[in-house]
Amino acid sequence: PFLIVSSLNCESEKPRNIMIQGVEHIALCAEDLPSLIAWYQRIFQVDLVKEGEAGPSFLIFPDGFLIEFLEASGQAPPVANDREKGLRHIALSVTSLEEMVGSLKEEGVEVVDDFRTVPNGTKLFGFRDIEGNLIQLVERKVPPGGASA
Repeated sequence: PFLIVSSLNCESEKPRNIMIQGVEHIALCAEDLPSLIAWYQRIFQVDLVKEGEAGPSFLIFPDGFLIEFLEASGQAPPVANDREKGLRHIALSVTSLEEMVGSLKEEGVEVVDDFRTVPNGTKLFGFRDIEGNLIQLVERKVPPGGASA
């Protein structure tokens, strides 16, 4: 149901060999690894999984998305402005944004972009985790560029 704005194979009659299936995981490097993992588990109510005894730690979300947690080897770079080059935020899909926002505010998170609804009905909320990583929560009723699913 997405509106394809540009496609490399749009005029080809050959079937597309799409090998990419989606985003599997992202990795966060933490100054205080146990505290950051515990915070994410408490806030998002997700399970901790490991790849073997000495393997990396992941939190697994209901749709299978993973966040990997690694020990930081040095100081973090300064927090980027909203439109500077590079990765900006982690966006997580939620079913009831108003409820989640209430819980997060009770938790005392640093709000970066307070709850708002954009013209297409998508609801957004931005905040920082305990180590300053920017997280955006999204409740989307209509996929980008398209009609209802």
